[in-house]
Amino acid sequence: MNILCLDTSGEKIAIGLVKGDNKFTFISEEDNKKHNSVLLEHIDTILHNNNLSIQDIDCFSVVVGPGSFTGIRVGVATINSFALALEKPIVEITSLEQLIDDEDVVAILDCKHGNYYCAVKTGDNIEYIALNDSELANYNLKKVELIKAMPDKLIEKTLIKINKKEYVNQAKPFYLKKSSAERETGIDG
Repeated sequence: MNILCLDTSGEKIAIGLVKGDNKFTFISEEDNKKHNSVLLEHIDTILHNNNLSIQDIDCFSVVVGPGSFTGIRVGVATINSFALALEKPIVEITSLEQLIDDEDVVAILDCKHGNYYCAVKTGDNIEYIALNDSELANYNLKKVELIKAMPDKLIEKTLIKINKKEYVNQAKPFYLKKSSAERETGIDG
């Protein structure tokens, strides 16, 4: 099975590629926050370097959030377009679930100014919430922070969901808060 995994939720573009039993990863070293202008070129490069075309992909995976509003939309729209055109399934991954394994934790994405997007895992339950510094301090669980793109973890979580057949026909952005445009205009995006 050939799988293309994409994470555009942060400053760097992360791409994971599974070609049969082989795994390949890419993280953009430049182009911070220029996802819409360089994403397709990066996808083309990783596919070309591994003798694949987009038509050879059997399943797509995309990080749907939380993270950069624009980055999420770029990644989700790209994967939805590929999957629709090729009639292939999609696996949705959250940026924070990449940090979660078996133990109970609070997975954290720093939103700056003392605010965080969090995934609180207790037992089999994961709750996604936005917290500030004082609210986060009230959680007596191990805290793990998303610092950088992790295409290896993206591949790992994608393979787990494929084994469980957790597919969607269309990926949908996952936001914990409204965008600044939505907050300022009062119009939902």
